[in-house]
Amino acid sequence: MFESISIFMAVIYGLLGLLIGSFLNVCVYRIPRGESVVQGRSHCPDCGHILSPLDLVPVLSYLALGRRCRYCQAAISPRYATVESLTALLFATAGFAGTWIGLSMGWPSSWLLLVPLAYVAALSIFWTWLLMRTPLLNVLVIQALLAAVAHVLLPFFLHKTW
Repeated sequence: MFESISIFMAVIYGLLGLLIGSFLNVCVYRIPRGESVVQGRSHCPDCGHILSPLDLVPVLSYLALGRRCRYCQAAISPRYATVESLTALLFATAGFAGTWIGLSMGWPSSWLLLVPLAYVAALSIFWTWLLMRTPLLNVLVIQALLAAVAHVLLPFFLHKTW
């Protein structure tokens, strides 16, 4: 029973992670250039063409378009799909682990939603802050290490073992 609910929550959180990862890409691209993250439409950095909704589906558009802009055929940096994918993986992992631990501990159902969300929100804020200041590879390594340590230590703090 725990596994099926935890897998469902992992999928839901993974989809949410794709959207958050996409927004993180917007922040990382626009903030250093002094552009607004809430106004203005997404556009190709090379040709400036406004992207259609089909061009903005996280990861899938990148793969479907052959990693190139639909309008000018310029290469799209793999950073976009990497950030979206890793954020989705982080969210899915947090959703699964938080739900599984919560169910085994008998937490109220509202906690099952809030604990993983708080965890990934904090890591996403840290991720964005760090990404603005360091090269992407360093961020990915540090993020992976933080997530691994958190998932290894969390059950011990809750006096549970995997």
